[in-house]
Amino acid sequence: MICTNCGKEVADGTMFCTSCGTKLAQEPAVQPAAEQPAPAPSQGTPQAASDTAPVSAPATTAKKLNPGIIIAVAAVLVIALILLLSGGGGGYKEYKDLAKAYYEAINKEDVNAMIKLFDKETQKDLKEDKKYVKEALEEMRDDLIDDFGRSWFKDLEIGRRERTGRDTYKIRVEIDGKLHEYLGIKRDDKDRYYIDEDYFHY
Repeated sequence: MICTNCGKEVADGTMFCTSCGTKLAQEPAVQPAAEQPAPAPSQGTPQAASDTAPVSAPATTAKKLNPGIIIAVAAVLVIALILLLSGGGGGYKEYKDLAKAYYEAINKEDVNAMIKLFDKETQKDLKEDKKYVKEALEEMRDDLIDDFGRSWFKDLEIGRRERTGRDTYKIRVEIDGKLHEYLGIKRDDKDRYYIDEDYFHY
């Protein structure tokens, strides 16, 4: 270190010159540079992986149901209920409902509706003979129209049942107050009624 007054060399850190006694100015200590915040990365610049994993937004657990699915499910339930109440191939709780469905199938010449009025075993046979069942329905409808006119179905009356065997019955059927026939039906062990296959000829 050099004295600014006399030019003599003195030791570093000396407060006064040892030659002339002049007070020496001390050089400021070098301060470490303050840490500057890292510049924000520009778009498109890859970032270094962080020590902490990013926190993701919580996933939504509840999903909105599609209205179309809701309508479809409701329609299936309604159809199932209708089939349950009307028999739907599983027999009828009320024999009068069975008889009414039988003549309605004739009136509409509806082969599938007619087949459903029999028990499952008979249905298998009838499905193989649909052509002959349809021909039988057409003939039966024509005979009813010839005998009672085109309004025969509106004038249909289902009477009482009479037992003909252990689980078989006949139902008195009148049209316009006149006896038409006795319809043969049977009942299973679950108290469900079906058309008696021995009665139906095609």
